Amino acid sequence: MLKRVDKVVLGSFIVPLLITFGLTSFIFMMQFLWKYIDDIVGKGLEMSLLLKLIALFTLTIVPMALPLAILLASTMVIGTLGENNELTAYKTGGLSLLRIMRSLIIFTIFLAFGAFYFSNTILPNVHLKFYSLLFDIRKQKPALDIKEGVFYRGISGFALKIQHKDDDNKTLYGIMVYDHSQGKGNDNVVLADKGDVALSNTGDHLILTLYNGKQYQDVQPRAFRSDGDKMEQTIMEFKQWRKIFDLREFKLTRSDQSLFKSNFIMMNTSQLMYEADSTRKDMEKRIYEIRLNNATYFSVLKPTEDSASKQFLASTSFNNLNINDVFNRNISQSCLALSRSNVQGLLNYAISTQGDLEFRQSNYINLYCEWYRKFSLSFACIVLLFVGCAMGAIVRKGGFGIPILIAVLYFVLFHVLNVIGEKLAKEAVIPASIGMWLASAVLLPLALFLTYKANNDSVLFRGEWYINLSNRAQLWLKNKMAKKSFS
Repeated sequence: MLKRVDKVVLGSFIVPLLITFGLTSFIFMMQFLWKYIDDIVGKGLEMSLLLKLIALFTLTIVPMALPLAILLASTMVIGTLGENNELTAYKTGGLSLLRIMRSLIIFTIFLAFGAFYFSNTILPNVHLKFYSLLFDIRKQKPALDIKEGVFYRGISGFALKIQHKDDDNKTLYGIMVYDHSQGKGNDNVVLADKGDVALSNTGDHLILTLYNGKQYQDVQPRAFRSDGDKMEQTIMEFKQWRKIFDLREFKLTRSDQSLFKSNFIMMNTSQLMYEADSTRKDMEKRIYEIRLNNATYFSVLKPTEDSASKQFLASTSFNNLNINDVFNRNISQSCLALSRSNVQGLLNYAISTQGDLEFRQSNYINLYCEWYRKFSLSFACIVLLFVGCAMGAIVRKGGFGIPILIAVLYFVLFHVLNVIGEKLAKEAVIPASIGMWLASAVLLPLALFLTYKANNDSVLFRGEWYINLSNRAQLWLKNKMAKKSFS
């Protein structure tokens, strides 16, 4: 019977898990498309390239989508068992809630280890491919699309405007071409009544052919003129004019992926710890160099070229320096100038090193945050499983109604705590270990409390209990008011 219970519960869990994981991945994917839609639309990208980008992004959200899917599926499965009185039958047979959840706990532990392996081994390479492809797409120029009545400036050094084009998208009318390739403004303008466009055999060039038009071009005067640098304008009529535009800039060029490998999200745990340790040593070395530099500035025995200063330093020690000697101007002007120069140099050095240390500290915190993230999100799968099973056993409702509402509320709480903790950690308000584990640390006691209440059939979260409590309170209030009026 025990093995049958495990098979029934685990078999009921896998299908909802796959469905909810697909739904959560789709929701996160829609968020991605909403965020980057302006960078993708109008680039003339191939469908295979878009599908590859979406597939890579779907893989990047697995560590975040999996805990939500486990929370949803566990709430639905245990809620369905409770709604069909199967949970009551199991408990009547002597099985506790934890025993009923045993197969789910073991399966989720394996999922957590698999999620950690995925985050540590596969995800860095997926991040590398995704962000490098997204970077190349975002810097890609929009596809060649010349619209009627609008200047098109997508081709470097040129601006084109047409009044009308035929349905074949090749024959153009009322054409105006501004040539800015020389960097002298609108010094070369071509007008034509009709023309056509065609691509070369390789597709790397656009051939624009104009008919029956004029070219207006500003040129330098051939002889010396008294009116300064004014230009002469030449007008040339033509029956056919051809211009070849280079379209290779519109093709997607892939960047070297090695340029992105230094980012912390492209590293596994061992690489993160190595980089964090290297960053810490660099910071310590930098601080040591600052101390050495400050020691040279603050040394009262620093030799100077001024003989009066040497005599003053020889006759006066730092400890018994009399302030009256300063007001009596026993210190030479060259010594004061040297002191000002030293102080200014110290300030400049401190300002220049402050930004460097802040950057290194920020990078150090990011490395540790990413290191803790790989563990915390995997552990969150187990925590949210207990939350989901406990709430399913308490509300005793299955399907996609109340369980989804409950799961979404708890996941919003988890996500808010996770974002707050990460933000506080990256701003160095709290340690990275506390910030990245904040969500799990808050939800773990709640999960254990809910599991304890559900295992003991607590009526704390049942609607009937609150209704009865409200009725009792109203009855007590009526009796109290009746006694008061009688007296």
